[in-house]
Amino acid sequence: MLFAGPGRTGTFLLFSGQAIDFQRDLTANRTLWHFEKAFFIPRMARDLALGIGIGGKSPGGTWDLSYFYSTQTAVFDDGSRTATFQALELNGRSFFLKKLFVHPYFLGGIILPFIQVNNGAFYEGKTANAAYFGAGLNVGAGLLVEIGPSILLNAGAVYRWIGFLYAFGGGKGRDINNLQVGYLGPEFGRLLRTNTVTLTLGLGFVL
Repeated sequence: MLFAGPGRTGTFLLFSGQAIDFQRDLTANRTLWHFEKAFFIPRMARDLALGIGIGGKSPGGTWDLSYFYSTQTAVFDDGSRTATFQALELNGRSFFLKKLFVHPYFLGGIILPFIQVNNGAFYEGKTANAAYFGAGLNVGAGLLVEIGPSILLNAGAVYRWIGFLYAFGGGKGRDINNLQVGYLGPEFGRLLRTNTVTLTLGLGFVL
């Protein structure tokens, strides 16, 4: 007999993957300075981030808190470096067709991303690892299918807007707004910005 849904509600574990393609400030190389310290902003390659999370399911939707990680390639004019992308995401989904086993949904959420680039900074005459911390917003839509009373399959598309707030690269971290474009050049005067459309696929198990 085919499962007709809806399935169980309650806490669930979530395993998911995201196809990431950063845009805007992470597609063109530039160097930002703070006196003796330089940050080489890379072009980030497309990649797949894997995640694990925990959430809750109700008749009207789901929420989840997830951690994502990926190892990527950061491209510079003089070659490439290894970079890591990590993020915490808190997302909520509001269902349509609540009484069936197939639920179209709208998504809204927040993201706290962290990017580290090996040898992506210059400080006190030598290279150092660079890191960037920020925050952003998620909006999206998709389809959640209950393929059993306790098994959830989720597929969707998420648009992210992210602003990176602080840069670290040996010594004290710096507010990106206050960095300079080129050595002793004009102040950058804004956040390091990126946006991306992310395809997501997840598998959840209601406990």
